[in-house]
Amino acid sequence: AALVLLFGMLAFFWLPKRGSDDTLAIYKNQMVGIALRGYGMDLTTNDPAQIRSHLAQNQAPADYALPAALQKVAVAGCAVESWQNAKVSMLCFRTGKPLPPGEQSDLWLFVVDRTALADPSIGEVPQFSKVNRLATATWAKGDKIYLLGTEGDEQTIRKYL
Repeated sequence: AALVLLFGMLAFFWLPKRGSDDTLAIYKNQMVGIALRGYGMDLTTNDPAQIRSHLAQNQAPADYALPAALQKVAVAGCAVESWQNAKVSMLCFRTGKPLPPGEQSDLWLFVVDRTALADPSIGEVPQFSKVNRLATATWAKGDKIYLLGTEGDEQTIRKYL
């Protein structure tokens, strides 16, 4: 019994620790995965007020602030996703590019409460990265974290900020 206890203590201190599941990198990978693998919108509409109302009724972030350039992009609908027991608002937009058959949008904005992520380094200045085949921008404003993604590169995503 003492040997089992000793090995258990050694394993605890020497085996690699599993990282936190609520990091920005994992969040981005999961949200981009949702956008790319084909999702169903909970509400299909081009009315931003209906989208905010639907999100609020489903306890998802509805008090988000869209960048000026994104306000000019046609909205297609929304969905409520989840992340670490927090609700995530997924807003779907159409950039005007031809869409593949069966697709309803090609630009996605995910909004989650800041408390859902353990990464305090997220600031108001957008951070750009490539996740799978999407160019992404991530930033925080107030108590929300924003993740914007579309196919392309950093220049492509900057047009919507």
